[in-house]
Amino acid sequence: MKKQKCIAVIVAAAILLSGCSVAGKTVFFSFAGPFTVFSIGPLSCGRTEAKVYLANYKNLYGRVGDTDLWNGDFDTTEVEEGVKTAAINHLSKVYSLDLYARENDIELDEDEKNQVAAAAKEYTDSLSETDVDATGANLGSIRKMYEHYALAEKVYSMLMDSVDEEVSEDEARIMDAYVLYVTDKKTYRRLAKQIKNGATFERLVSSFSEGDKGEVSFGRGTYPEEVEEVAFALEDDEISDGIETDDGYYFVQCIDKYNEELSEENKKKIIAGRKEDLVQNIVSDQYDKYDSQINTKLWERMHIETKDDVQTDSFFVTIENYLSY
Repeated sequence: MKKQKCIAVIVAAAILLSGCSVAGKTVFFSFAGPFTVFSIGPLSCGRTEAKVYLANYKNLYGRVGDTDLWNGDFDTTEVEEGVKTAAINHLSKVYSLDLYARENDIELDEDEKNQVAAAAKEYTDSLSETDVDATGANLGSIRKMYEHYALAEKVYSMLMDSVDEEVSEDEARIMDAYVLYVTDKKTYRRLAKQIKNGATFERLVSSFSEGDKGEVSFGRGTYPEEVEEVAFALEDDEISDGIETDDGYYFVQCIDKYNEELSEENKKKIIAGRKEDLVQNIVSDQYDKYDSQINTKLWERMHIETKDDVQTDSFFVTIENYLSY
């Protein structure tokens, strides 16, 4: 399900239920049509598609380990709202990328359409009568859903190819250090004298720091700019002079100026952040350009079917198995 993770994990902030803030712009939703759950510009998501997502999300994410969130001592209303929000966020991301495809003349080719058709048949054949009754899905509607999904994945893949994955060592660098932070100027002056006289820095951190009491690992953007400018210039075991900032006073002792393992992990996070920002900027741009509506009455009436015999959970993995992006 690696492709599901591609789009699904970047769905936060795409659309919320009673209004949302996208790129600082608040969008309020209104009635979108009797069988339409939501619309973005000329594209609209119907009730059946939303039901299919809800049924699959319910079975995919309604269990944590051996714990069934639907049948335990939990507030199922809260669980349902969380699942519904995740599902509609995912759908809105798909439709936003589909709208981007339309704007940029990106379409599924014949081979991709054939793959979609094969996936739709496989998934439809897997549905029980109860699944069909709960979702209202049939071969035609599933195929249309998969066309939306596949096109969004195609756009996503193309966008990811454009992301700069070059990250400098300095940008990704994670250092290990002791950071001594206080807000009182008298304490700061007293500590400066103790450090100058050879006091053990680690002990001072443990006893006086108003921040972390032990060794920390951090990269760019963690501490005030003045602190990082000094900290990242230190050599191993070197202790900085006092650093005054708007929020207090710092001393830093470098333990390891380049934690290789954590720096490599940070490179991956930086690249992932660039990808997330790129897609989210596209979504924000769509909301700036187009009207967006949600049928709040319909959405509020749509409840997740919690009966054990509604077991469909292969909607995403089935189409992913047919995609080559």
